[in-house]
Amino acid sequence: MVEEMPPNEDIIFVQQSNKVINASGNPENVARHMVSRASVILWLLLALGGLDLWLLGLLGYL
Repeated sequence: MVEEMPPNEDIIFVQQSNKVINASGNPENVARHMVSRASVILWLLLALGGLDLWLLGLLGYL
């Protein structure tokens, strides 16, 4: 049994979908996503560096 949406809900769903699609192409959002990705990569690199230093200290090289 397929549940059908009333016409108004259908239109609202399409409008919301279009807003999401259009927002992803907005240059401000693209820049924000790039900064977010860069910060995640930076934190991962810092964590790896910290683990490397800890391991070197544990092995007696530092």
